Amino acid sequence: MKIKELKLRTMKPDQTRDQNNIESVIERAGYMRKIDGRTCYTTLGLILKKRIEKVIEECLAEEAFSEVAVSGKKDLLSYIQSIHDYNRSFSASYKDIPLKLYTKEEIEFRNSHYDSFWKTRFQNIIGFSVLGMERSSVNRLMASIMEKLSIPCEVDRDGYYYRTPAGQEHFYVKGDEDLKRSEEPGTQSLKELETVHTPNIRTIDALCSFMKVSPDQVIKTMLYTDGTHHYAVLVEGHKDVDLEAVSRVLGIKDDSLQVLSPQLVLELTGAEVGFAGPKDLKVNQIIIDTGIRKERQYIAGANKTDHHYKGLSYGRHFTGDFHPVARRQGAVEGWLIGEVRSHAEKIRVQSLKGDFEYHSLSLAYINIDRLLLSMADHFRDDIGFDFPKEISGFQTVVTVVDPRSVKAGEVGEELYTRVMSAGIRVLYDDRKDRMGSKFYDYDLIGIPIRVIVGKDGAFDIKDRKGTVTEASINNIVEIIRSKVIE
Repeated sequence: MKIKELKLRTMKPDQTRDQNNIESVIERAGYMRKIDGRTCYTTLGLILKKRIEKVIEECLAEEAFSEVAVSGKKDLLSYIQSIHDYNRSFSASYKDIPLKLYTKEEIEFRNSHYDSFWKTRFQNIIGFSVLGMERSSVNRLMASIMEKLSIPCEVDRDGYYYRTPAGQEHFYVKGDEDLKRSEEPGTQSLKELETVHTPNIRTIDALCSFMKVSPDQVIKTMLYTDGTHHYAVLVEGHKDVDLEAVSRVLGIKDDSLQVLSPQLVLELTGAEVGFAGPKDLKVNQIIIDTGIRKERQYIAGANKTDHHYKGLSYGRHFTGDFHPVARRQGAVEGWLIGEVRSHAEKIRVQSLKGDFEYHSLSLAYINIDRLLLSMADHFRDDIGFDFPKEISGFQTVVTVVDPRSVKAGEVGEELYTRVMSAGIRVLYDDRKDRMGSKFYDYDLIGIPIRVIVGKDGAFDIKDRKGTVTEASINNIVEIIRSKVIE
């Protein structure tokens, strides 16, 4: 590409702005612009974005994923549902399993997802799904993609988080799982379900004192509504519900969920507040915290005033969708760049024997806009960006010291054509600017290798650190390629 096609517009540091803010740096480098409150990619920014997408798509292609498209702008929840519907309609028999698909979409995210990205409500994602394979395989693929992009991630609750160099975090570093449990899993024999009269016992502390048990032996049933649907969230008695985590599971805005009023609790459960439980509970969805153990029997409300159940267990007395929704300590700001999820509804597929099997659908998405911002933050240095060579929009630049020189212009054009024909991503810069200004631009946007053509047509190669390598027309491609591969 020639510099006039790139329409490069870098900026000098603005002392009135925070120079450590990555959004300021990436705007100064000319990758993005903020116009009338909207974030806009420049030509340079789109080149970088497409390079990142290409690496992800290559990783998916290696795993035999096929691209599909689902029309219409949507929020994350409706996007996930649309992918589920596509898988369900496409999968006719066992021959289609495993079914691996990916899409490129623009998704509307809830507030806390876009606070650190110039308040951009709609963001670009690459989403992929696997029908008929374990969720762990999707997590392995996510980890592989992040490794390929050379971006460090922390994984928590199947979310992939970027920790900024400043030490900020968005993930949880320590949770209630560290609490010592009253007994180890598997030491409890199954007992018959028992209804216990618990007069006016409405709190976890009062219940534990009355039943002489610890809080981790009790299921707390919290009831919420978004104004249209009712939800139950189950956590162990010593934990609290993380409404932000629940909102993420449901794909709704953080402030949408409200605790059910006492009147609605009575109408829904037939009991007063304090006696709700998951058995025979009529709600639109039950979300179970992953800290609740399937093999264990618990105490929970009996949906009857002044009564609790003893010996309640998952599968025998209640079901639901497991998600990490208990509040945990130590969370501060950072960037969520991707998630792995499982759809609650399995998909029926005809088996080899002619009957039907039910397969789970695992889904994941990578927020491309946030990933680009994270990579820019991770790969910046004192003079600009130093992206990995497979990500950098341009691997080299051919620049002419004096474009007025006919000889220099002819040599520059020939070098540019040779390098470009070899498949190397090259920029041709024939601007009349001073070389210091040009080098400032190359350092800032992150072009690692520079071919500098003098007035007499002689040229050499200089890297971003200032190391000079002599070259000729005949070996220019070989030298550049060796430096790109280094």
